[in-house]
Amino acid sequence: MSGDLPEDWLERLRAQDHEAFNTLVRLHHAAVFRLAQRLLRNADDAQEVAQECFLAAYEGIGRFQQRASVKTWLLSIAYRKAVDRLQRRSQEGHLVSGALDDSELWKIAQSVEQLTDWGRNPEQTFRSNELREHLGAALARLPAESRAVFELRDVQGLSSQEAAEVLEINEGAVRVRLHRVRQYLMRELQSLFGGKGVQP
Repeated sequence: MSGDLPEDWLERLRAQDHEAFNTLVRLHHAAVFRLAQRLLRNADDAQEVAQECFLAAYEGIGRFQQRASVKTWLLSIAYRKAVDRLQRRSQEGHLVSGALDDSELWKIAQSVEQLTDWGRNPEQTFRSNELREHLGAALARLPAESRAVFELRDVQGLSSQEAAEVLEINEGAVRVRLHRVRQYLMRELQSLFGGKGVQP
C-alpha cells in the first residue's frame, strides 16, 4: 500500500469518507490519466476514463485486497476501461492522433539509451517538431498493449512485476513487449536520422 496515504484510508474509504477519496484522487490522478492518454491519444477521452476509474474504485473499494499497491490497482482499472473504449472506438471507426510533450520525448530517449551523436545540439533535437511528430506517429502505430507496457515501465517507472499486475500478464511478457517497443523506437529514430547518430 502507498505510504503517501493515511494508515486508516481504507477504512475511511469503505465508510465513504469524501476526504479520503479526494486524497486518493490527488495522489494518483496523474498516473491514471497518463496511462489512459497513452492508450487513447485523446485528452478528453483520457479524462473521462480517469473519472470512470476513480468512480469504479470508490464503488469497488470493498474488493480491494491489498495484495497489490493502490497505484497498481487503480492503473489496472484504468487500463481495462481504456481498452474497452478503444474497442468501442474501433467498432465505430474513430481514429485519434495525439502529440508528445517535451517530457515524453526525454523519457523515450532515456528508455532507448543507445542514442548518441545527433549531429546537433540534443536539446534542439528534442524540441524538433519533426521528431515529436515522428515519434508520436510511431507510438500511435503500436498496439494498445505495447503502448501500455511502454507507458508503465519507461514513462511511469513501474517495475516489471507491477506492470504485469496492471496488464494481467506475466513478467516475461512485459519484458518481451518492452524490448520490442524499444527496438521499434530505435528503428524509427534510425529512419528519421538516416541511420546516423543512433547505435544499433
